[in-house]
Amino acid sequence: MGRVKKGKRAQRKDLWAMAGGMEALVRGLKSVHITKRDTGHSSYIWSELAIILFGHDDKKHRHWLWVVWTNNRKGLRDLINKRQKSLEQKEVQVMEENQNERDVGGECSEDCLSKDLPLSMIQHKVSDEDIDKNEAEDKQQRMSSQSGLEDDQLSDEDIDKNEAETEEQNLQRGAQDVNKNTGTKTHWRKLPVVSKRFGITVNRKKWQKIVPLTGSNKLRQPWTDVLYKSFREKNPCCTLAFKSHHIKTPNSRKIKSPYLNICAVCTFPSCRAKFFFKIQNQPVGDTLVKIPVLQRGKMAHKANETKFRPAANRRRGRIARALHKGVSQVFYSKLKKTPVAELISGNISRSLNKNVLKVIRSEVRRGKRIHEDVFMEMYLTQMIIKECDSNDRRMPGYIQHFQVDPFGVHMYSETGVNIVVQHLRKKKPLTLYLDATGNVASKDPGQTKRVLYYCLTLPGGGQQVPPLPVCEMLTNEHSIPPITFWLMQFLRKLSQYTKIKVHQVETDYSWALLQSVLLSFNKESIVSYLDRAFAICSKLKSWKEIKMLTVLHICSAHVLKAVAQSIGRRTADKGLKEFATFAFARLQNATSMTTALHIFRSLCTVLIGKHNSNAVLIHLKAMKDFIKECRIPDMEEGDKLGDSPLTQEEDDEERRNAHTIVGRSPFTYEFRKVMEEVQGELEKEEVETPQDENPYFCPGIVDVLFDNYLGIFPLWSGLLLGNLKRYATDTEEDTFGQSKTRDTNCHVERWFGIVKHSILKKQRRLRPATFIRKMYGSLQGRYREHIMAHHLSEQLLLKTLLPKDISQSKEGWAKRDGAKPRTSSSIYYTTPDILPVPKRAKLTLNTGEDIQSSTDVENSSNPTSKGSKPATEVDALWTCKPTEVVVAVVRHAEEKHNFTLRHREFQSLRPDELIIGEVMECYIRGILNLKDNAGRLYLLDHYTMGVILHGTREQIARQELKKVTFDLYDGAIGFVNIRNVHWKFVYLHALSNHIYVVDPLQGSNEVEDSRKAAYKFGEYFKMRRNRLGKEDWVSIKWQPGKITHTFQKDATSCGAFVMQMAKMTVKEFPKIPKTFHIKSSQHLRRDMAEEILRGSVSKDDFCSFCGIEDLPTTAVDAVWIQCETCGRWFHTQCLGMPAARIPKKNTPCYCVLCILTN
Repeated sequence: MGRVKKGKRAQRKDLWAMAGGMEALVRGLKSVHITKRDTGHSSYIWSELAIILFGHDDKKHRHWLWVVWTNNRKGLRDLINKRQKSLEQKEVQVMEENQNERDVGGECSEDCLSKDLPLSMIQHKVSDEDIDKNEAEDKQQRMSSQSGLEDDQLSDEDIDKNEAETEEQNLQRGAQDVNKNTGTKTHWRKLPVVSKRFGITVNRKKWQKIVPLTGSNKLRQPWTDVLYKSFREKNPCCTLAFKSHHIKTPNSRKIKSPYLNICAVCTFPSCRAKFFFKIQNQPVGDTLVKIPVLQRGKMAHKANETKFRPAANRRRGRIARALHKGVSQVFYSKLKKTPVAELISGNISRSLNKNVLKVIRSEVRRGKRIHEDVFMEMYLTQMIIKECDSNDRRMPGYIQHFQVDPFGVHMYSETGVNIVVQHLRKKKPLTLYLDATGNVASKDPGQTKRVLYYCLTLPGGGQQVPPLPVCEMLTNEHSIPPITFWLMQFLRKLSQYTKIKVHQVETDYSWALLQSVLLSFNKESIVSYLDRAFAICSKLKSWKEIKMLTVLHICSAHVLKAVAQSIGRRTADKGLKEFATFAFARLQNATSMTTALHIFRSLCTVLIGKHNSNAVLIHLKAMKDFIKECRIPDMEEGDKLGDSPLTQEEDDEERRNAHTIVGRSPFTYEFRKVMEEVQGELEKEEVETPQDENPYFCPGIVDVLFDNYLGIFPLWSGLLLGNLKRYATDTEEDTFGQSKTRDTNCHVERWFGIVKHSILKKQRRLRPATFIRKMYGSLQGRYREHIMAHHLSEQLLLKTLLPKDISQSKEGWAKRDGAKPRTSSSIYYTTPDILPVPKRAKLTLNTGEDIQSSTDVENSSNPTSKGSKPATEVDALWTCKPTEVVVAVVRHAEEKHNFTLRHREFQSLRPDELIIGEVMECYIRGILNLKDNAGRLYLLDHYTMGVILHGTREQIARQELKKVTFDLYDGAIGFVNIRNVHWKFVYLHALSNHIYVVDPLQGSNEVEDSRKAAYKFGEYFKMRRNRLGKEDWVSIKWQPGKITHTFQKDATSCGAFVMQMAKMTVKEFPKIPKTFHIKSSQHLRRDMAEEILRGSVSKDDFCSFCGIEDLPTTAVDAVWIQCETCGRWFHTQCLGMPAARIPKKNTPCYCVLCILTN
């Protein structure tokens, strides 16, 4: 028999006295409406009673009150029920009397009844079913407490019977809300029907794994997962937290105590359910272990709550192994298998959530680290790979060089070098492809620059044979010295095996890569390389001198894209831009200077001729023939360049005085000489007879070519591609076939795609050591694949080559390669279906009707007439009634974005009016187009700026700017609206890490505003990193700054001040303006309005209704109509004008703006 504490009975007697006796207890029970409340052990009613009777809430008092009520001590419950029945009888009598009065005196409204009846009667308007239900539950709880251990001694048949009865009752009740007494239906979940008494079963094999060891009274892990897995089959609603458990030992003196006693609670904060697992006798035999479960307290889950059991033990390991597929894939696959009953209850234990899965994945990655320190892990990785690499003798391992600050890792192996040697010994010249990419390795601690992955790659052989890297590097110093050092180290190792030179290196359009390649492969600068290329093309070098040259070539696709963007900044005419880009593509395909100069002569004549002279028309036809891939009869590609008018000494002296690469290039001189000849011919023809204007006239395109591209002509053209023996002085000219015209960096770009998608499985910014281990493991098999696919020596699979065998090695004949698959190329290298022409030449060709452009109206009194000056046009636009006509379109060529300004918005520039944000954006964009030629300032629109500074997290998340890479810019400008009545200027200077918020109105704390803006932008860039994986400007610690300035004198000049501040900022950039001195002149707004009109594209280049220049695709709708007065053009489709209503020839038409003006 168990021990009994002394004085326990006396303590219980004291509780009756402390509660105030029987009458006090009865009053307390009536005050909390005990007969209408839940009387379970976990109910809130016992806490309320304990506070009323004892003054504080204590567990001992709660338990005593529950026992007294449940066991009907001293007839307490019978007394309460007796008094309650008598009260109900009185209420019934009152209701009958009222009913009689109602029958006599008429019906009474419900409101009157409510006012007449006492509150107790109104509260007692409940159904008899609810009262019976509460009494049944009270009886059940009382019987369970009186029986003590009888619940634990129920047989399996009794449990099944109880479950069946409960299910039958629940089916009769339907899908009623079990949380009816705890809240409204809109805030509580409708839980599935679950029995309060049920049994769970555990497999005997699993039971043997969790039974306690000898002498222990605790189950072994994972006993919680085993029991909950079986519990979940009967009760899918609750997620359990096991609070206590006990196993009776064989030598226990408590004979009547159960063998297993476990208490668990639901982890939902709103749920009061407790579950008791009890086994009276120790399970024996090989059958299933059956555990009875009793629920006490009601289940209630709020609609906004979700819970899950923690993933631990073996389950956590299984999840970790499955996470190699990705967090999202694992989460959605588990969510798909989760039963609906668990999801309805808010139980997500099966699927967990994405944050937990990310934590598990992070634990897996952390467990794979060799060392927590990044640099120590890199050093250990280098040593481990070197020790495990027993095949390589001269260059063991994979990491050949490692440095800390600046961070740099050189990666190449002896097997990769031997593969390059085998390719060099073939007859076919070898081309290597060089480029860099980011987002594969994370930043190093304490170093702010991002790490890029550089790769020197061998070409692939189609879809089945991927490219192979032979030399790689990770570094955060992207300048000439580290890149040159990396390439020279690799070439030094390569020179120990062979003296054969690499024929060609293909690179990206990066000056750091270009100069590094020339320094490492040719030991010369770009200027000397251009001089040698000019001498070779002039046939001044022998084959012995030529074959020692490694040709450097820039990816044709990158150059063409850069040229197209530069041309787009010079002209807004899409047709002219396309025409010039096609012409440049023909220059890229030129394989001799003779061809290149002929093409350039025709292109230069077409672009710099102001009028359609005979020379312009002849060369325009020749240029169209070139674009259509026709050949000019008088071209002789094999001829040597003509002698220059200058002597060689004069030429060298002139180029020595230049200070730029383009200025010192001999190719610049050759192309400039052609342009001077063209200018002379055009001047002679223009003096003779005037002609019509040339729609192709755009000398800015020629300036772009001279400033950046023609001086380095051999780097991006086909001049040095193919067999260079055609330029040698000691070889015959008619022994060579057609030369290669262009090359791209597609092989290294394809390798980067393999790395990011196949090797890294779309993982981004790995630790450098982790990235290197993944690359090393993948390259061991790729080396073998490359050897077998290219039929290289089988000795590479058996053992590596030794440097001492180089002198005895024999050159082998090249084996015939398979046919190269056809790949798609840029449209500019193919013959266009429709030859692009300037838009002004297209207007009369898009329809069957002859739409004639109207001429200037003589002596017109309308100030908006064609050819009017901006000042006159400003007056007319300001005085006219507001319309929706587009008056200006300012274009951003690089982003292909138009800033459209309508007449109603333009009128906000009038004096004493608050300027609209669209007007300010158009003005600043025009200033940037005029002053910021390098495109280093980014214009942030006022809506996005306002959301970043004053929006919620959800609003900010919708302004991600996915297509913007802020690392390409050195700063950003914008402005923000304050309560729709005021503007402030915002300036982010990334070079100095400062941010400025300038308020034109006096009295604000600009430093504090700048500090808040610095915090907001820091959070914004972190959000972009988390959502998009973009690292740009994340590491910048923005500091608040202040710029002194003058203040506005009125209430409406804030917009004008902000526009002038932006203008001064653009002019001073990259310097920071020390002060903004703005004069409040009456003509300031007029001057800005005129600048907007001057910065807009021509009226002929956009529809004044929609602001778009592109014509509709169908020929029927491709009709433009012009206003007779102002000369603005409109799409007839935008005007809603059907073909039958289109005016005929010489019929005047007027726009709404001109009609209102007159």
